[in-house]
Amino acid sequence: MTSYANEEDFLRDQIQSNNLAIKFIKRELNRVRPEIQDDYIDTKSKVINVYAKGVEALEEDSEQKRERIKFLGHDDEGLIDEY
Repeated sequence: MTSYANEEDFLRDQIQSNNLAIKFIKRELNRVRPEIQDDYIDTKSKVINVYAKGVEALEEDSEQKRERIKFLGHDDEGLIDEY
């Protein structure tokens, strides 16, 4: 288990992890999108929506962590979304 010197370091690692997860999800969506057949019950749209909501949840989580970093009196310099 990783130990952190302070809460800010933990939050920054979590933001980086979210960025990696978002990148992975987007890559997987691009891979599976052509494989999903359109049908009359809108399955393709539902699958795409699940991927999109996952990305959205991770982006919101990162934003909350950025706000916490600012609240702690630090800036979010160096936190770049890499996806």
